[in-house]
Amino acid sequence: MAASGIRTVHQPIHPSLRSLLDPQYIEFHEKYLQYVPSSESIPWDPACRFEPSPSAAGRSPFIEVGSTRDFDYGGNEQLRIFVPKGERPQDGWPVLMWMHGGGWTMGDLSSENSFLTQICSELPCMVISVNYRHAPENPYPAAIDDVVAGFTWIVSPAGQKELGVDLKRIAVGGLSAGGGLAAILSLKAAEMQPPVSIAFQLMIVPVIDNTATAETSWKGNAYAPWLTPARMLWYRNMYLPNKEDWTNWDVSPNFAPPKLLAKSPKTWVAVAELDILCEEAVEYGKQLQSSGVQAKVVVYPGSTHSILIFDGVLDIGKRLVNDACRALKEALS
Repeated sequence: MAASGIRTVHQPIHPSLRSLLDPQYIEFHEKYLQYVPSSESIPWDPACRFEPSPSAAGRSPFIEVGSTRDFDYGGNEQLRIFVPKGERPQDGWPVLMWMHGGGWTMGDLSSENSFLTQICSELPCMVISVNYRHAPENPYPAAIDDVVAGFTWIVSPAGQKELGVDLKRIAVGGLSAGGGLAAILSLKAAEMQPPVSIAFQLMIVPVIDNTATAETSWKGNAYAPWLTPARMLWYRNMYLPNKEDWTNWDVSPNFAPPKLLAKSPKTWVAVAELDILCEEAVEYGKQLQSSGVQAKVVVYPGSTHSILIFDGVLDIGKRLVNDACRALKEALS
């Protein structure tokens, strides 16, 4: 805070975007977010993962579910399991395996829990959130290795015995970096021997192309708030310190060969119009469609990368949550 008592604005809204942004977002940003120093401007300290999040004021409340428990099956990753109320169906619960956001460096089992409890309650559906290892302590391929390991356990006989899920109704999903991990997991599952069928993938503002820059697909939204090119590169360089990895398809799924992309499940992608990741997500949807995959991309006007985590204060965030629940319910019914 400045000596005069006036709070320092670290992240102002760029003038060129003010007329385009959702007014509810502008109000929230100028009340909370503009005063937060950008992550990349502060020396890295792992302790920042445990500091209060400025996004907390924008979250919707948790929905009561049948049970919530954290489970350790012996892998590197942690699992949080949300079980609906009521009796388990005869063939087992449909299940959504979820990968949280946070640029491969932040986030944990508590991330996106309000959204996950709503899915669990409304469908109803078991939801399993995976807390994979984080960069920079654990760079690529730690996150995707953990996600694949967690999925492999869920569909194994041991996982079946512990969870009681319906293997014919498995969905994967994720937010931001987690959305990209979900896309990659779908491709990895198709390559397993024997292949494991995933019924649906749900990606919200996903990271798809880790070669993107402010000179390429980010250019149109280079002044978008909160997730700026500088912040995204800060995340990328911690998870992907070796530039030669950036075009690997288990880093950037848009580089997967068409024959592999064609094995992706039915897909629903939520895209924020004013997000640097907008174009790469839209283009990935087109890639899937060109490969014969049933893929739907929904662009939410005036919204930013924070659309899901601020669903408690943004009407457009609530709309996204309802749309995602509807798409998932249709796919797993």
